[in-house]
Amino acid sequence: MAEEVEEVEEKEEEDCPKCPPVGAPAWMATFADMATLLMAFFVLILSFAEFNVPKFKQISGSLKNAFGVQRTVPIVEQPKGTTILSLNFSPNPAPSATNQMNQETTKDTQPDLDIKNKDKDDDGGDLDNAEDIVKALEDAIARGEIEVESLGEKVIVNFTPTNAPEENMPQLLKETLNAIEQAKDAAGKAEAEVLFGGLEQQLEKMLAAAESASASQSQSEAEEAEAQEQQEKQNAQAAIAEDELKVALRQEIGQGLVTVEREEDRVLITVGSGGAFASGSAELTDSAREIMQQIAEVSAGGSSSINVSGHTDNVPLIFGSQFRDNWDLAAARASSVVQALEDSGQVPGNRMQAVSFGESMPLESNDTAEGRALNRRIEIEINY
Repeated sequence: MAEEVEEVEEKEEEDCPKCPPVGAPAWMATFADMATLLMAFFVLILSFAEFNVPKFKQISGSLKNAFGVQRTVPIVEQPKGTTILSLNFSPNPAPSATNQMNQETTKDTQPDLDIKNKDKDDDGGDLDNAEDIVKALEDAIARGEIEVESLGEKVIVNFTPTNAPEENMPQLLKETLNAIEQAKDAAGKAEAEVLFGGLEQQLEKMLAAAESASASQSQSEAEEAEAQEQQEKQNAQAAIAEDELKVALRQEIGQGLVTVEREEDRVLITVGSGGAFASGSAELTDSAREIMQQIAEVSAGGSSSINVSGHTDNVPLIFGSQFRDNWDLAAARASSVVQALEDSGQVPGNRMQAVSFGESMPLESNDTAEGRALNRRIEIEINY
């Protein structure tokens, strides 16, 4: 009996389940490593990402329009950078296409100064001056600027003309007058005994005329530079106005009712008469008044002038119309545009004028319906 009990106890001990291994399962460690690597990869992608702001605004605007009616606020975006890193940096002293920024320092190598000290006493001063004059005359004779001749007991000094530029003439004339005085002193003779091929009085008159011409040239160059700067400023104003008008009238431009163009310092806005006026009428439609309101807001302030011109096709008006001909119709429509701009309260009347061209300036041939539709138009020219 005791042996049977021991065998039963041994069987019960053998049937006990095995304990699980110590620590986390193998799949959990692998999953944690994969999650960590994916997170690091996404962070790396995000660090290299660049946000396209216009595209983001376009998508957000589409979502807003999909969920309800939103008020459109036109904004002219300023150009912005996409990174603050300098991509053209070179730490070595090699030449670079960009401007190098150097740290301010006081240890720059200064050029060696050649200081000449001349000790002059009463006996040798005049001799040194005479030697300098003789050397200057020799150099001038070698260059062909001076010819020295002897006429009996007199010395003739002829100053030959040179091919120097006109802007150097005042300096050359001054040097010539100084050379005359030095030649008189160096010759040791009276003025009556020295004859000069170019008289001093004539040289002085030429010097005055040359200085006056130089001053006039400098003034004209300054005026030209100022005019060019003013022209560039006007071109910049016209470019800004063109961008603002294209933003404000983008719906009308997309529908083909309005075109906006720029030529240097002026902006030309063309409004088709089909959507601006009823047939044979000079009364603006509601959509045309909204267009004029947008143009007035962009043109508010400043000193720009606005020229409004009316154009028609060559089709004569029907009998009994309130206008005599196409000239009267174009003039009335141009006047209606000017009145609408003035009624906005943002553009004064002294900056505008209305002109009628009738059928005299067509854009296309009047033989087709499409050509006649293009010729019936209102042109608003804004000059800055």
